Amino acid sequence: MTVALAGLTGAALPANAATSTAAHQEVALSAASCKKPIKVWGYQGYYKCGTDVSRVDWNRDGRTDEVFVIAPDRTIWHVWKSAGGWKEMPGNGRADNMMGPNGTGDPRRCIIVYVNQGYHYWQNCFYNDKWHNWTTTG
Repeated sequence: MTVALAGLTGAALPANAATSTAAHQEVALSAASCKKPIKVWGYQGYYKCGTDVSRVDWNRDGRTDEVFVIAPDRTIWHVWKSAGGWKEMPGNGRADNMMGPNGTGDPRRCIIVYVNQGYHYWQNCFYNDKWHNWTTTG
């Protein structure tokens, strides 16, 4: 099963656009749309070039329990063995890189991401059977 985690479309430039502007936009779109494939538990997806993949062992038994990535459009996705496919993290979060887990995983499971604008770390935690809101950690 292949799931495109995110798509990116660029607007066409007007015919009279300056060459330098066109070249700049082309480079920006190419960098923003750069993606790498990832396949976990048979679920295919893509993550943004230059970002980290966070493979988390919540119960510390030496096996990966959940995987988190940043998609090319900066949305945050995760998958676990019985997920049925990649799922977008709730809370409409956007990030520029994955920092990894925070805490012990019992009773809270938290994941931290980094946002370039403002240079902030954000975290979302799973407890009471659901993910909660994104909160800044500094």
